[in-house]
Parts: sequence; structure tokens; C-alpha cells
Amino acid sequence: MRRLKTGDARVMLYKSAGLLVLTAVAALAQDVISAKSGLIHYTEGVVRLDGSEVQRKNAEFPSMKVGGELRTGTGRAEVLLSPGVFVRVPEDSAFRMVRNDLLDTKLELTAGTILVEVGDVEKNQSLSVSVGEANVDLSKRGLFQIAFRPAELRVIDGSAVVQNNGQSLTVKEGRLTALNGVLSLEKFDKEEGNAFLRWASRRSGYIAAANLTSAKREYDNGSSMAYSSWAYNPYFGMFTYIPNRGMYHNPFGYSFYSPNAISGVYYRPSYPTNSYGGWNGPTIGESARGMGDMGGRGSYGGYSGGGGGMSAPAASSGPAAPAAGGRGASDGGGRSAGAGR
Repeated sequence: MRRLKTGDARVMLYKSAGLLVLTAVAALAQDVISAKSGLIHYTEGVVRLDGSEVQRKNAEFPSMKVGGELRTGTGRAEVLLSPGVFVRVPEDSAFRMVRNDLLDTKLELTAGTILVEVGDVEKNQSLSVSVGEANVDLSKRGLFQIAFRPAELRVIDGSAVVQNNGQSLTVKEGRLTALNGVLSLEKFDKEEGNAFLRWASRRSGYIAAANLTSAKREYDNGSSMAYSSWAYNPYFGMFTYIPNRGMYHNPFGYSFYSPNAISGVYYRPSYPTNSYGGWNGPTIGESARGMGDMGGRGSYGGYSGGGGGMSAPAASSGPAAPAAGGRGASDGGGRSAGAGR
């Protein structure tokens, strides 16, 4: 089973008001627990889980059970599935948790729209979303927008496979297909943005910023990560994604470091690393500049050994997200995947 690792926190499971709640408590020790997909990581506005309004509390994260339904009213939500997989939900939308195993997760979209970012998938891992009779296989990296009515899949980045009534269709970047009737491909402008995509980009930026200190903590603790993981960062008050190797460059232009990759940012050697020259990894300045401009310099959804970074905010508190739908001064620091230029 995949593991949810927390180099920055101790994670405890307990029951509260009939809900399964993950409470992250700042600690130096590293504890590891088994977990399921469906952690409700962030909400704003009115969001309901199984009919009860989700209340935001410091370091407490309710979790969806099998059969549970998350529904937004005037609010938005961010849900974590297996490590590296994010579901972001705009207003007036709903989905149900069909299966919540980390290696076998299935959602059913029941209203509105969801945006799924898939950053890390294991071999033989199953990740899918059903819409009516159609099933969308999301077992490859990418960014996917799925709508209930009209039923539709838009692939902003990566590729997905749709199956419906004996038909099968591979949908690649910049293409869409209706999810009812005959499956067929159409083009769409993946650079055309909206307020929700800009919000999703900002959320991604905050989580990427938290990755820097969390990955460093894993490295400093001598952690050997066999698997990618979610790690709670008490300074930001949120979970972040830590890949177990290299760096993950996501479709919004942000980078997530593994512990080994972050060591090259914080601990730049003062001597050449080979006979052909000096250090060829990113410096702290280069890292901050690369992530801060959110220019998406690397290929979307890929891993590499170098790339961008972002300077973290003050350790006293995590960043506060702008109001839902708001543009802010820079809409998350630059162009987002799917956002207008």
C-alpha cells in the first residue's frame, strides 16, 4: 500500500462528529501511516460532506469515506487522492467516492465540474472518474477538466482514455470529447482561462512553496523514501507533495522537489562535481526565480533533476488564499495552464 509520510508532522486518526479526521501535529519525529484517498485539504465558502457543512479548523482535515459525497454550493474545495493527485472543485459541483484505496481510486461526478491534476502514478495504479455510463481513465500524468452536464472531458495536459458503451477513445492535450453518445475528438483552446483555473493555479503555487521546507526536512532527517508522499508542513498549515525522486514540474509551471533534489538547492557544494566544471544544479536564487515567475520552463507534468523553485513565506503562518474567483494582483504569479495570457 502507498504510504502517507509526514517528515514535518505526526499524523493521528480519530473520529470527530461522525467524520474521519486527520489531525496533523507539529513534531520532529517522523511517523508513517497507511491512508486512503479523499483527504479534504482546503475549502472556502459553503462545502458539504455527506450533507454536513465542512468547517475549516487548524490542522484538521476531514476525509471522504467510500460512498461519501462532497458537494460545493457557493464554495470551492481541494481534495487529495494518492500522493501527487489533486482534485479541485468549483462552485455548484459534486462527486462521490466510489473506491478510496490509494492504488485503486474511483470517483463518480454527479454535478458540475472537477479539475484533476495527476502528478504521480505507480505501475498498475488505477485512477478513474465515471460520468453516467462513461469511464475516464486518468492513470497517466496530466491536467483534466471533467464536466457533468453537458458530459465532457477536456485534456489540458497529458492524455486520458475514455470508455463508453463498448467504445474506447484516447484524448490528448488540447482535445475534448463528449462523454455521452458517440465518442469523437474536437479541439479547444487550452490557453483560454477562467477564474477557477486561476484559483487552482494559486493553490498549486502555495503547495509547491510548502514543498521546499518539507523536502529539506526529509533530507535533513536522512529519510529514505521508497514512495512519493504527502507531508504535512506546520509552517504553512497544509500538506504538500514530495516525489521520491528528481523533481516534478506540474502543468501550472511549479516544481516539487524530492529530498535528494532539494539538497542541491540548499547545500550547494563549493567544489566542482566533476572534471568538466563546477556545480550544474540550481542555486537557491535560480530556484526561487524559476518557480516565482511560474513561467513553466520545463515540460508540463514531467520529472527532471533540476528546475525551478519558490521562496517560502514566513514560518509563522501559511499563505492565505485569495477570495474565490478573485484575480489578485498577479493571478498566482503568472500564466497558468488553461489561463488567459
